Parts: sequence; structure tokens; C-alpha cells
Amino acid sequence: MPYRRRVPEFQAIIMAGYGNGLYPLTEENNMPKALLPVVNQPMISYQLAWLESSGVTDVIVVSLNSGSKKLGHYLDRVYEGQLHITLEVVDDNTGTADALASIKDKINTDFIVISCDLLTALIPHQFLDMHRSEDPTVTALFFEPNKGEGGPTGSTKVKEVTQYVGIDAVNSQLIYLNNSDDMHSDEFSLRISLLEKHPVMNISRLLQDAHLYVFKRWVIDLIAEVSNKRTMASIKEHVLPLLVKSQHQRVLADREGVTRAVEAAAAANSSTQKLALELSTTQLPVSQNNVDGEWKSPVNCKAFVIPKEIYCGRANTIPNYFEINRYYTKITDKARNPGATSQVQTQVGADSLIGDDTKIGERSSVKKSTIGSHITIGKNVKIVNSIVMDHAIIEDNVKVEGCIICSGSKVCEKSMLKDCEVGGGFRVEKETTARNEQLVDFQEQ
Repeated sequence: MPYRRRVPEFQAIIMAGYGNGLYPLTEENNMPKALLPVVNQPMISYQLAWLESSGVTDVIVVSLNSGSKKLGHYLDRVYEGQLHITLEVVDDNTGTADALASIKDKINTDFIVISCDLLTALIPHQFLDMHRSEDPTVTALFFEPNKGEGGPTGSTKVKEVTQYVGIDAVNSQLIYLNNSDDMHSDEFSLRISLLEKHPVMNISRLLQDAHLYVFKRWVIDLIAEVSNKRTMASIKEHVLPLLVKSQHQRVLADREGVTRAVEAAAAANSSTQKLALELSTTQLPVSQNNVDGEWKSPVNCKAFVIPKEIYCGRANTIPNYFEINRYYTKITDKARNPGATSQVQTQVGADSLIGDDTKIGERSSVKKSTIGSHITIGKNVKIVNSIVMDHAIIEDNVKVEGCIICSGSKVCEKSMLKDCEVGGGFRVEKETTARNEQLVDFQEQ
């Protein structure tokens, strides 16, 4: 019998952008967002592990040009997993939807899209099995953020956006999305026809989009077509709302090419696949999707709301990044902590982690913190509630609280820093006192 290559069920795409909410951690002297450490492991390693455990074998990592060299080095030289990974590079101003359109010809199956800042304990099959059983156009993951202990706020001000999420309580259909710039607003509008079709609906402004989706293959063709006509930069802000509205608005579905994309996908299928479509309640060609003259949309969107007892978080802002490190520090097996040798155990609290080849001077202590590798910490240093990345130097008599010290930076003696972010390679001069500041080198544009 001739060998037949197994066609994968899903391809996966990791969006590995920089992230404006993480400046100055992601500035050029430090590292791209995907490589920022979470308990001394690159952030992207968590999504790669999650995808590998899901059974996915083919992964495309989409990187902005400004971070592509460092990320490419990690994927080629450091990553040791079993995934087949291709790195695709896009311009720095490219949105997530535009990035998908640019790799359209490389996607041959239904596909998973996941952000490099999503970390979750959710077992992949719990999420993917909903998509398999319901066979919707898209399945999107939502979560309610954990109320953590807080972290350094620094000087970063991130504009908060409230997203109202409406989910049919009976069948988990995602039927309403509305973004509001006013996080304190209690007002939103609904179509009467939507209420008539879905009388039992849960609407929440606490749920957040996890940036984890499974799409039907034809959606990427739709994105490419719409992007040729007008701006369609974001999956969250443009693609997902269009699909949600197309479930109920025929004029919109026809005008934006949703109907045409579904029909084209159906026509391209083999006879076996066409038979499957005829039996499907969600993927019928539109011409066959009318009963008694009533239009039924070929689009079906599902929402998977992660249970509160299962951890989920996005490291898309400084406070969120800090909180994720705090959480994973707590659950990391301290027996695997390479730096916790007898030499430094008495100086590092049980709620902290320390990396390889890190030296700590006499009378110094580390509490509630994550310390990277190849770091030198002087005498009488106090580090509390902080993150210190690889190759940093902290001299004698320094006090650091609620800070993120980026790779290769140096904090000179007798400095006192609270709730600050120190950029990569930056030198904090002797006896500096700073609070709620970003300490970075200015870069010429």
C-alpha cells in the first residue's frame, strides 16, 4: 500500500508581536514580547507547549520585523520541542488580521490562532472538542481575569476598554460583541430582533477575549478579500465582530463577502466533503440554507468560557505580566529551581525563583521575586516583589521593590527603586532614588 501523508486537523498560528502595553520591556535593548521571561522561560514556550499537547504539529509563528532576529534564533537554536515551526515576518505596523491575510496561501486547514501573551492551564482538548463537536465558523475563548495581589504599575498608562460579550445561555453561541471606550459605562444597545431570537442571553463586561480562536479555513480567504477593500487590521476588533454580526444580518453578510466566501469554500470541496456539508447545520451553502423563506446564516460563532478554577491570563500589560510571573512562581516545582543551591537557599524566600549562575552577596535577601540567570547581586541588597532578568547587576546596598529590571541593566550602589521599570542595558547611577518611573536610554528614531 502506498504511503499516504496524514493531513493535519489544524494548523496553528502564534501571533508574536511586540505589545505596546509592555514598553519598555519590549524596547530594542531588551527583547521582543514573545521572549520575555515567565519564571525564567520565554513566554512563547508556554504556547508552544500548549499546542504540542493538543496534537498540533504544524505551527506558523508570525513576528514583527523588529523582533524577528532574536525570536528566530530562539526557534532555530534553543527550542527543543517536536513542533514543525515556520517563522513569518511582517512589518511592524501590521495588525493581526492583516498578518493572517499575508500568510493565506500557507494555511490549508482549519486553523488555531493564539497570542504569544496567553498563558493558561486549560487542557487543549477541553477547548478543541467544543469546536469538533459543534463545527462552528469560529470558537473563541473568553475568561474572567483573576483578582491578583497587584504588581508594579510604573508610569505606564494603558487605556482600558470594556467589551460587552453576549452569549446564548442555551447553546453557548457568541451572539453579541460591543467595545466601549468608557470602562465605567453601563449602557449598550441591542437589536430587538436579536432578543427575539435569543431570549435567554448572558451579557458580561467582565469577560475578556483570550485571543485564542479556532477558525474555519474559509475565514482567512474572507479576511484577505475584505483587507483588499478596506482596513481590517485586528482579529478582535474587526474579524470576530464581523462574523458575530453576520449570524443575524443578511445584508452585512452579503455586502462584506461572508456569503460568497462560504459558497466558494463549499464549491471547492470534494464530493465527500460536499456530502458532509449537506449534513451540517452550520456550513450549508446559503442557497440551500433557507427553510420556509426564512434566511439562516451560514455563520455560527461559539464562545468557550473558561471555568474560574482554571487559570488563564494575558501578559499584555506591565501589571498583567507581573501577576502572571507571580502566579507561575507560586506553582513552579522548587525542586526544579536550578539556582536554589544550598549557598543561596537561606537568602531566597520560598515564594521566589532564581536562575543558573546567579550570585547573591552577604546579608542580601530575595522575597516574592523571580531572578534570572547570570545575575550578580551585591551585599546587603533587598529585592521584594520584583522581576530581574538575565545578566543584570545589582550592586551593594540597593533596595528594589515592585520593579522589573531588564536584561543587561545595572543598578549601582545605594540606589532605591520602587515600582519602576529599568530598560535593557540601562545604568542606574549611584544613589538614585526613583518611584513609578521608566528608566531607559532614549533611542534615536
